[in-house]
Amino acid sequence: MNFIKKCPLFFLLLTTGILFSLIGIGGMGNVYAGQEYDPLKAPVLSVMFTAMKDGIYPWQIFSGEHTQTMVMGDSSQRMPENDMASLPEEEKEDSGQDNVSASIQIDEAAKGESGHNSKKDGIFSKALGDAMSGVEEGAKKAEEEVDKLERLVPLRESTHEEYINHISADIYGDAGIIRAAEYEFGNVDESYFDDAMFIGDSRTVGLRDYTDLSKHADFFCETSLTIYQALEEDFDGVGTIRDAIAKKNYGKIYIMVGINELGRGTTENFMEEYTKTIDTLRELVPEAKIFIQGIMRVAKEKDSKDAIFNNSNINARNNAIATLADNRNIFYIDVNEAVCDEEGNLNSEYTFDQIHLLGAYNSLWKEFLLSHGVDDKDKTEK
Repeated sequence: MNFIKKCPLFFLLLTTGILFSLIGIGGMGNVYAGQEYDPLKAPVLSVMFTAMKDGIYPWQIFSGEHTQTMVMGDSSQRMPENDMASLPEEEKEDSGQDNVSASIQIDEAAKGESGHNSKKDGIFSKALGDAMSGVEEGAKKAEEEVDKLERLVPLRESTHEEYINHISADIYGDAGIIRAAEYEFGNVDESYFDDAMFIGDSRTVGLRDYTDLSKHADFFCETSLTIYQALEEDFDGVGTIRDAIAKKNYGKIYIMVGINELGRGTTENFMEEYTKTIDTLRELVPEAKIFIQGIMRVAKEKDSKDAIFNNSNINARNNAIATLADNRNIFYIDVNEAVCDEEGNLNSEYTFDQIHLLGAYNSLWKEFLLSHGVDDKDKTEK
């Protein structure tokens, strides 16, 4: 007794230590069964404190409330959901709030088990909803990437020597041409062009003026037009392409430019602007089919004498723009198949200046277009 009077604090600590140790030992078989405990690293009384941090209190040893804490152990020890439903509401709020693992929570939420309170159901539903939303968004982005897919990358860059000598480097090869040729086009009649727009330079002016396609399609063309100003050009009497698209629902857009750009910049510069224009048209008219027309070549006499306006440069740039075709929404067609000779040059009998078609031979271009239609069912809906 004298010892107790002299050292009351020590006695209190000793007594509580023994008591807490007994609680720890007593609870190891029930409420503390799920607690991690290493007797070599910590005294047994520490179990009580770590359990309290997890929301498990000493009096639960005697109240029979330990059952719900067993979820931290083997999953086979989990309390049946019908027992969970019989617990008081305040205990439902606490049960597993901090202890149940995320995988168990999601599993039970997916099953829609009645034992969970509405608050948890709301949390789980939101989590699952967010997850599904993320999957859908990911799928949408993946689909958008597939749209641009298949857009081939250059094999190399243009050299400085090619740039200063106005040589259009063939930096793509014929992979785009080969892929575009895999699509099987069909025959159509003139009414097919009733919802068509044609964009082009002086060569397209000839198609407009020397065929009857202008009775069906709208033409946005003028001499010296280039890809660099095509979308912003104010065409006499019809306005800009953007204005026209805002007023009419076009189902097809044909574009042929590129001859006037040969002496400007590199293949990369041209391709960058061409790509930007095609992507903008897709945004403005997402349901339209876009037909990229290969640049018409020049006659042999022009090809052999001109360092800039020659078929080597034209072919290099055609190889580039052909890679934009996906054979679903964007198609590459090459009228050179209809107007060139066996050597691949513009047939000299069809031209008056080695570059443009004679009026009467624009009908060859029209016939080529009539044999390269795309059925509506072949277009991928977006």
